[in-house]
Amino acid sequence: MRCARVLMLGMAITVLGSCAPPTREDRAPSASFDPDSIPEAFARSTAALMWPGTTRAWQITPEGDLYDGEVVVRVEAASGSTSAPPPRTIAYEGRWLPVAHWWRRSADIEWRFEGVAFPEPAPRDSQLVASLAVTAINRGSSARPARLSLALTPPDPDPIFVAFDAPETPTPPLTWGSGGKDTVYAWTDDAKHGASWSTEWTLAPGERRTVRVLLPTYPKSAVDMRALAQTSHARRVEAARTYWTQTLERATHFMLGDPEVEAALEAARVLLLSCRERRGRDWLPIGGPFHYRDIWLRDGARLIAALSVTGHTAEARALAEGFMRFQWPQGAFLSQRGQPDGTGQALWAFEQAMLRPAPAESLSRYVAAARKAWKWYEWQRDFGRQSGWRFGLMLPYADPRDAELVIAQMVGTDAWALAGYRSTARLMRAAGLEQEAAAVDQTRERYMADFVAALDRTQSRDIPPSWQGLGRDWGNLAVGWPCAALPPEHPRLAALAERVWREAGHVGLVTYGHRDSLHGYVGADLGTWALLAGRRAEADSVLEALLHWRNASGAAAEMFSRSADFGRNLPPHPTGAAALVALVRNALIFDDGDVLALTMGARERWWKGAKIERAPTRWGAIDLEFGRRKDEAVWRWTPVPVWTTLTLPPGTVLAGAPSAPLTRRSDTVLMAPPGTREARVGLRPQQLR
Repeated sequence: MRCARVLMLGMAITVLGSCAPPTREDRAPSASFDPDSIPEAFARSTAALMWPGTTRAWQITPEGDLYDGEVVVRVEAASGSTSAPPPRTIAYEGRWLPVAHWWRRSADIEWRFEGVAFPEPAPRDSQLVASLAVTAINRGSSARPARLSLALTPPDPDPIFVAFDAPETPTPPLTWGSGGKDTVYAWTDDAKHGASWSTEWTLAPGERRTVRVLLPTYPKSAVDMRALAQTSHARRVEAARTYWTQTLERATHFMLGDPEVEAALEAARVLLLSCRERRGRDWLPIGGPFHYRDIWLRDGARLIAALSVTGHTAEARALAEGFMRFQWPQGAFLSQRGQPDGTGQALWAFEQAMLRPAPAESLSRYVAAARKAWKWYEWQRDFGRQSGWRFGLMLPYADPRDAELVIAQMVGTDAWALAGYRSTARLMRAAGLEQEAAAVDQTRERYMADFVAALDRTQSRDIPPSWQGLGRDWGNLAVGWPCAALPPEHPRLAALAERVWREAGHVGLVTYGHRDSLHGYVGADLGTWALLAGRRAEADSVLEALLHWRNASGAAAEMFSRSADFGRNLPPHPTGAAALVALVRNALIFDDGDVLALTMGARERWWKGAKIERAPTRWGAIDLEFGRRKDEAVWRWTPVPVWTTLTLPPGTVLAGAPSAPLTRRSDTVLMAPPGTREARVGLRPQQLR
């Protein structure tokens, strides 16, 4: 029986609720796990069998087949002449743990599929193998035939994606194996040489039969496959459960009494950790396990930041180190042609990874890279200053072939440059280079003034995508946060948010290119901006949209129609996962300013008693507990050497003056001085106007 945690904040209060929020073990699926009971936001269900460091992944297709970018494993399940239709839902256990389940039915025969991925040990650890167990169950009252057929085929003429290392020439004969030394593409105990395998049974009422199949992403010898098969499917599943549970347990632990949000955070982190690939000695973030299997600084920076703020420090720093290979001799960082915003994003990623929860020992290397990038920026601005262009003080024209989809001077390029200046100064201060940091701060102040002046010269009442006023909204949506190119209260930020939400028809996700489209993450930064601007309800609506638009694996798509069709834009997308992580974490613990901000967007349900453990901040790792009982709110947290703001529960205001050392910032926000570790205040309902 699940129950919510009793949270004891010292001797202060007992928060509403009588038992603990579910742990990961509590949420583990039972043997009767039904994938069709898991919510699925999209019109077609799909899932990924993936693993960190491997160079391919298996897609479980909406048809119930498997595809790795080179080979399709077509699955036919039938009873007599009745073939099983595609599965309704393909779900991860608990909607986060990557053991995939899907069911199909043919007459009285129920087909249960369970798939899990595992890597081969080094030095062949780029190889991923899927272990698939297929169980046929007769749900009828009399004996029924059951037939299972699996065929290895090349992809269709216009595949939805192709593996980057798939052979250009026709694939050699695709063969199954069970023994011998042949090179095979799939394995099961009784397979015969050939491109297909099948088996048939006659099942009595209630009888079940199970077959186990191994599917490598690269062909292997049948001898090697037989050796891998010595470890049972059940043990592979248990190993995956153990690995992921322990991996997440070592990092930040969110106990919110809200299973949906907790599972969403775990699903997001599983995806972020899985979307890492080795290139030589470096770890690099990739844009997704399927069609986006490449490196974009703009996506990778988000992935690094999300891992950093949730306690996966070693992984975040390894990925940040991989970014160093993208710095050009002049100082700029570039991963994709025509995308100079990558320079600011790389510097921001260095700050995010290298300063939490304490400065990295290797900080000097990143300070040197940031200094070089800052000098490149200043050189670009000086060249523009001499040119006399109308927007000469902003960065040059670019053709990103993406995002804004226009050749112009992108506002987002300058916004990210300003983020890069701030990150450079922070890295320098952490390295003890105060004078250099102050010099960068001065250039940033001048740049911000030029940025505001350039906005005033545009014809836009908010913030356009480019200084020429053309293009689609993209980088401009990050101006408020994380770029902090304008203060949260600036009216242009409010006008921008209101415009894109109005175009979408609601507060939440925004459109992209067409009113019928919704984008999974590009407008999510507006959620954190809304928190900083005190627009809590809007921030919560953005979070609600991010939670809703996830598949049964807990993953988002990048872009989809209002009819929930993602077309060829396959989930999962790690930047969508990073956006969800960032918004939830910022709603609880925000450390991107000069003060520590707690519970800026904590939901009413979380106030029944919540606890966050081992959360990295710029002032060290902290624990946080908070809760509410009737007319009192209580916080307890690890003390930090800066002021802390405490936001009251939604719908409440202070009842009277707070006790020292707390001070009142507003009716809904308190200030606690450095070193404070606990706060308690009286509440009264907020009067609606």
